[in-house]
Amino acid sequence: MDRQGKKPVPQLKQIESVFFDLDGTLIDSSKDIAQAANYALSKLGFPKLSEEEIVKHVGYGGERLMKDLLPVDDEEILKEAVRLFREYYFSHPVVYTKPYEGIPELLRKLKNQNKKIAVITNKYTDISNQILKELDLLQYIDLVLGGDSVENKKPHPEPVLKAIQILDSKSPVMVGDSETDINAAKGADIPSVLVMYGFGNLELALEAKPDFKVSSVKQLEELLCV
Repeated sequence: MDRQGKKPVPQLKQIESVFFDLDGTLIDSSKDIAQAANYALSKLGFPKLSEEEIVKHVGYGGERLMKDLLPVDDEEILKEAVRLFREYYFSHPVVYTKPYEGIPELLRKLKNQNKKIAVITNKYTDISNQILKELDLLQYIDLVLGGDSVENKKPHPEPVLKAIQILDSKSPVMVGDSETDINAAKGADIPSVLVMYGFGNLELALEAKPDFKVSSVKQLEELLCV
């Protein structure tokens, strides 16, 4: 794990709050998202795409995902694609989705050390809560902010600033797998950790200059936990 850049950053073991991205950070949801996207594409008469191609566009919310995947630029088709995506995904959110190995233990350890934990995602709030509950992770989370919880999603700092306000957090850190997470942290003037095991665009994430980077959940635990 490395420190990137020159800005002074608090020792992470003294940080009182940890803000996590969801997809590609806490959970591997790639297959379920891909199946929902392909359901929508197929219903609209478009060819299905590979899971790899779909996952490249995850991170900005369901509407942006379908807009990026559709081979046409039509608002009515986009609206229907988003409706179909949600219809399928809300009915099949955790068929294949699971926490990354070591994540439940990490969250438990952070809670035992009295850290406040937030999930800040561009996914819808209701489905995020549902997934976290079904995976037995919600018990560790103090706050869930989805893309529909704020006017401006990540990479805008608004959701990070809102989490800071709600949790009255004096020294938080943002953990995520994409440039949206790193840039949201920078905009809120808090340190960021890039997890390189997720499915965010690694090149773009590194260009955003995270303060720290880790390649495994084990390294993340070493960075965050006393």
